[in-house]
Amino acid sequence: MHLHSTKRRLLAAAAITLPVMPLAGSPAAAQMLTPAAATAQPVEADRAVPMTGFIRAFGGEVDPQTGFIRAFGGGIDPKTGFIRAFGGSLQPFTGFIRAFEGEVSPHTGFIRAFGGDIDPYTGFIRAFWGNLTPEGGELSPQTGFIRAFGEGYIPRIDDTLHLWMQGDASGDYGPLAAQLQSIADDGAAIWGDAVRQRTGKDFAEGFANRFYADWGIDPADPASLGRLSVVDRQLMMLDWHDEMLGFSGMDNTDHWMNAVNWRPALTQVQGGGRNTTIGLVDFFAAADSDVASKVVFDGGYADVDNPHGTAVGSLMVASHDGRGVMGIAPEARIAAYNPFDASMTAGWDDVRAGIAAVARAGASVVNLSLGVSGQTLPTDWRGVFRASAVDSHKDRLIYVIAAGNDGIAQTANIEMNGALDSTFLVVGSVDPGGTISSFSNTPGTACITDGGDCKNRAAWNAKGSFEKTDYLKESGLLMNRFLVAPGELILVADGTGGVTRMSGTSFAAPLVSGAIALLHDRWPWLRNHPRDTAKIILESAQDLGAPGVDAVYGHGLLDIEASQAPLDFGKLKYYRVMNGSVSEVSAKTLGRGGVPAGWSAQDAYFTAFEKIDSAERDFLIPLSDRLFNASLGGRSFQDFVYHRMIGWIGGGGSNRHIAALTDLVPGTAMPLADGWSMVMRGRTEQVAGAGHMDRTMLRASVEVTAPDNAFSVGFGHGDGAVLLGGTGGLQMTGDFNPQTGGANPLLGFASGGAHVATTLRVAPKLELQMGVTRQDRPIEQDMAGAFFNPADAPLLQTLDDYRAVATQAKVTWRPDGAVSLSAAFTRLQEAGAFLGVRSLDRGDFGAGTASNGVTIAGDATVGSGLSLFASGTLATSASRGAAALQVGDTVSSAFQLGVAKQAVLGGADRLRLSLAQPLTMERGTMRYSERAVIDRETGEIGIVTREVGIGVPGGRRMLAEAIYGTDMADGRGSASLFTSAELREHDPDMPAWTVGGNVRWGF
Repeated sequence: MHLHSTKRRLLAAAAITLPVMPLAGSPAAAQMLTPAAATAQPVEADRAVPMTGFIRAFGGEVDPQTGFIRAFGGGIDPKTGFIRAFGGSLQPFTGFIRAFEGEVSPHTGFIRAFGGDIDPYTGFIRAFWGNLTPEGGELSPQTGFIRAFGEGYIPRIDDTLHLWMQGDASGDYGPLAAQLQSIADDGAAIWGDAVRQRTGKDFAEGFANRFYADWGIDPADPASLGRLSVVDRQLMMLDWHDEMLGFSGMDNTDHWMNAVNWRPALTQVQGGGRNTTIGLVDFFAAADSDVASKVVFDGGYADVDNPHGTAVGSLMVASHDGRGVMGIAPEARIAAYNPFDASMTAGWDDVRAGIAAVARAGASVVNLSLGVSGQTLPTDWRGVFRASAVDSHKDRLIYVIAAGNDGIAQTANIEMNGALDSTFLVVGSVDPGGTISSFSNTPGTACITDGGDCKNRAAWNAKGSFEKTDYLKESGLLMNRFLVAPGELILVADGTGGVTRMSGTSFAAPLVSGAIALLHDRWPWLRNHPRDTAKIILESAQDLGAPGVDAVYGHGLLDIEASQAPLDFGKLKYYRVMNGSVSEVSAKTLGRGGVPAGWSAQDAYFTAFEKIDSAERDFLIPLSDRLFNASLGGRSFQDFVYHRMIGWIGGGGSNRHIAALTDLVPGTAMPLADGWSMVMRGRTEQVAGAGHMDRTMLRASVEVTAPDNAFSVGFGHGDGAVLLGGTGGLQMTGDFNPQTGGANPLLGFASGGAHVATTLRVAPKLELQMGVTRQDRPIEQDMAGAFFNPADAPLLQTLDDYRAVATQAKVTWRPDGAVSLSAAFTRLQEAGAFLGVRSLDRGDFGAGTASNGVTIAGDATVGSGLSLFASGTLATSASRGAAALQVGDTVSSAFQLGVAKQAVLGGADRLRLSLAQPLTMERGTMRYSERAVIDRETGEIGIVTREVGIGVPGGRRMLAEAIYGTDMADGRGSASLFTSAELREHDPDMPAWTVGGNVRWGF
């Protein structure tokens, strides 16, 4: 199970004008209504009346893994403090000495980096935002925003600590005990059922009593609260939060995830570490059942009780199963070797044996959270790397070494004569604010020497780049192999099925090892290029401290997403794949001209290649949200690379495709078996209009695509007109509204309900689509806001609901990537209506009308981010069967044309200008029969058939429209402004101009 949260979008916009279909000269016109709903179109988001509030997106569309994870609402500011070894004894690295073998110890313990009255919560811990209930609750963690602690669940932590301090002063801890009991009561109310399901016991027996016992608290003895230190008080509250979240049915999140730019979706896309083995030279790693299930080799000393290796291993491989810690590479395997004996110490011989053993077991990266005190990188590593059993694996191993927890900078040079070609990275720790941890060792200005010679000290030049490519081998500065990762208060598996928090460089190193496992999964050949792997990790790090590589942070902070993306988009080789053809696109052209909107409409994608030093890696970059997270040939499309590429284009002042100018929200894609893929998208939208009651409209769709896009089928509810008739330049729902747009209005009448479509690629450049969309509205909704004589109100009870069904067949030809042409035939059938117009007399239109239309549309990209689009429709209508009003010989038309420009004011915006003629009745007749005097001489009465013309009174409408949109926050949000103006006065009840806006934000 994956971490779930819900994306929401905040929508706001302006008012809509409503349709009035002219019906000149008909004696029945007095009884014919043109209600606000007559177009069968709900008020669109970009033209809706303003509103506030969150609109929950459709559950199927939401990919909770794509959002960012924040475990803390504020920052934790740990201070210098004591180092407590795991188990409670106060021991730093000194004291772990084995005679004749040096001093090797795990870089851990329970390092508590507090030195005073520090509040790690900064008020609250907010794992998410919203309301959190356990499994089975009214609002499950999978469907709502989640806040683990809030005002109604736990008092502010500083209030609790204040009561604790008052108890220290007075000796009376009764008020504090009462507050903690209130916290426990609230916990029981919220989590009681989940605790009983998990343990078979009530909240007290299944959780609270054990929790208090672990912290040495007796609820019946308030004085026991005074025995906890300042640090323990804060850690106890943090522990309560972590353990409560364990009953939520979801994985725990932690502050390091945002810091290193990692989220579970990234792991899914990159493969999760499948077929990759991580070497773990550490304490016995199989104490936790989840971590144990990943162990493929287990060697070294047995029966040594220390959970350090389990904690380290959980950060790398813990499953995303809805409980506890999430590992960066949950599909990876572990080859474990314990070099520590019962004295809890190890010799270098044991370390050598461990590395050789895990290498033979298939490890391509070895995590080494161990070392000696007083040094960031001891010279003893030379003897390890030069040993024949280890040296023989140097061309397919990368070592990740924890820097140590003495809080010192390396001063002495490190002699590595004969071992410089071993690839190793040294990892220090930063706090949640990104500042070097007070306990973390740093590289200083020390050099890794070769026979006493420090080679190439100036490898990192003033421009912030390396002068030589193989700098790991030829650059002697230790800082050139150094980076940092979060290492304070890291949530890890405790070895007994629960979680705990630990600090130390030991827990920064496995974050780097997990990132490498992802690299080796996506690009398996990198296992044989450890120096290229190291270069990717180092050069993708976020710069901290002094500009460039420095003596404190080295290359900076680990950035996992950046390491899985290209190091320089300007140096990639791009090959566009579209409609079965492949063409190269230069990085210069892409950076200057951006991604044309037409490419997205045609589900194009890039395969791109990056040269590192001795190896290359490839990227699969989708250019359409329909491909996001879908797969091709067993590899997932990398939508995060698309967003980074767009950011690179935008940073250069070029353009990008703006999602803000389409009503189709990005979809959640998932790979299926044998190359098939499925995309789900959806949203709920609050709509309102003149005379309408506000209502919520569901817009959702699912599309299943065959391998190589040869065939697809989609179905859903709402947005049917856009999904069936949309093109690159016409993807707004309002474009199909018969009153506001000029793109195939017949589809517009039937859009808003269920729809289904199938597309078949009959040739490399030719597609055939068949689709159906429908709209059903209750009569109360259909006639809401209509004005009529109150005496006619009883007639409403006799009317049927409105129903419109549109069937379309469309052929699309794409001669090249810049041009798309389509021709569509659409048949619209309406029950009891004529092009959206109703009558209070149900017999007037009888069985309804049928309209047939032909639509020709095209898009063309002309360069420099400029594209042109046009659509034109001609339709005829006629009555279906007997009716008092017989419609016939009618011809109506609509068209819309315009231009779109990307990168108008910057790299992340787009402007669309269009001119539309909404649906207009060019000509037609309506026949009706009435009883009248047929002989004025005799006064004879009979049935007379009359015919009236219907058409455009006063000329056709012309509507000019401008929409400006931009993406924000790397694609998580978008905003657009909208304005339209009537170019010809047509109806005094219609506004001469409208203006509005649209904001969407995904959380």
